[in-house]
Amino acid sequence: MIDLIGWDIGGAHIKAVALAGEKIVSVVQKPCPLWLGLGHFHDTARAILKELKLEPACRHAITMTGELADVFANRVEGVFGLLRAFCEHVPFENILVFAGPLGFLSVHQVQAKDVAAIASANWLATGLYAASRLNQGLLIDIGSTTSDLLVLHPGEVLTRGHTDYERLRHGELLYCGVVRTSLMSLTKLAPFEGEWIGLMAEHFATTADVYRLTGELPGHADQSPAADGGEKTAMASARRIARLLGRDVESSTIKAWEVLASYFRERQLEGLMEASMRQLSRGLLDGNAPLIGAGVGRFLVQELAQRLGHTYLDFADLHPNTPPSSEFLLADCAPALAVACLARQSHV
Repeated sequence: MIDLIGWDIGGAHIKAVALAGEKIVSVVQKPCPLWLGLGHFHDTARAILKELKLEPACRHAITMTGELADVFANRVEGVFGLLRAFCEHVPFENILVFAGPLGFLSVHQVQAKDVAAIASANWLATGLYAASRLNQGLLIDIGSTTSDLLVLHPGEVLTRGHTDYERLRHGELLYCGVVRTSLMSLTKLAPFEGEWIGLMAEHFATTADVYRLTGELPGHADQSPAADGGEKTAMASARRIARLLGRDVESSTIKAWEVLASYFRERQLEGLMEASMRQLSRGLLDGNAPLIGAGVGRFLVQELAQRLGHTYLDFADLHPNTPPSSEFLLADCAPALAVACLARQSHV
């Protein structure tokens, strides 16, 4: 019987990992375009809860980034808005709110002064759980929208920032993912037919188009609409990328568009490589420290590890139990697993 669920409430997806004791029962991710209104949150939460078929006494440990969605005026409104919305679906006394260094709070304990610790703290849950299982490492969680880089020591996440602003400043947070990132943000120029072409500064294509053409994007992770709302095929992706150059897809070969996609992939990897080297340059890790990959874009972490000469460790390998077969794997939903395990370890 499921007795605890870890929730990661994002602005584009909701992730949930259900536990029965120490056993993982289910791993779920569903799209939730929160910026379009709280109605999408309610629909997604309702669908996940229906799928999991819970007993009334089940507890819920939650972390979030969805408070940043445009539907809220600020983080205070966002945190309290999401907590109120969640309380419409489960008993409030069964909810544990992850508040970073403050630990877990009950809903009725949360005050405005706690928002800074609660808002966008899912990365810290992931890092603290991993640090409880490892001696050291550089954890890189590459999701659909962002990437987190966390230096780990036993029981510690050695970040220099906590807020989004601070983490952006210290290179511990990159707004760069493998599904929703606009390609125009990766570079201003791209090589094509022997020339450097300036790109149109329009949201014509995303990184999902790149990794669809390279064959690396897991189909189950492709849950966001394409930039033009169109099909999610290789040809449709090539068509969207071609628009960035002011071209029609028919004006060249599919091979040419695949080569161009590989260039965008390299630009994204370059940014991740620079961010990784910045963290490694702090001198806090030994040369044999692994790179731990999490998120649906962790296939890029495998390549980073190879280029940097470090071993690769999958986040899922940190948990002793293997979940039942499903589309989403533990490493895809790392913060949801982490917040559940932290709640269990905290005996709250």
